[in-house]
Amino acid sequence: MADVATYVERLKNVPIFHKLPAKELEYIARSVKERGYEPGTVIVKEGDPGVGFFLITDGHVEVWHRDHKIRDMGPGEFFGEMALMEERPRSATVKARTRTTCLQLVRWDFRAMLKENPDLAIQMLEVVVQRLREHPGVQEDE
Repeated sequence: MADVATYVERLKNVPIFHKLPAKELEYIARSVKERGYEPGTVIVKEGDPGVGFFLITDGHVEVWHRDHKIRDMGPGEFFGEMALMEERPRSATVKARTRTTCLQLVRWDFRAMLKENPDLAIQMLEVVVQRLREHPGVQEDE
């Protein structure tokens, strides 16, 4: 398990977090949990409630919507950002292709921070809009 400073460095590279002051990044870094997944493990399943955000720190995942593979993702990429904003069923399944480690942030921790930093909500919306433009068939959380 890495320390808070390492988590802050990783979070700084995420578009929805990169403009945040150190204090907010440290708050998020203290709230994340490191999770490990073996190859083939489903990390989030389409249709299940979305409760949080995942940042891939090691390994690779596949993102599936219905029977179609949407994309592969690797270190530094993230999914589930929309689940931070609202509780809706996941619109895609994400499974580990290799041994994978993710940092997970749950909605209730994130929402407490949004109340203190509304600019974060604007940054998040920009990323969500970009993702919807890239994958118009996927309307909800990946």
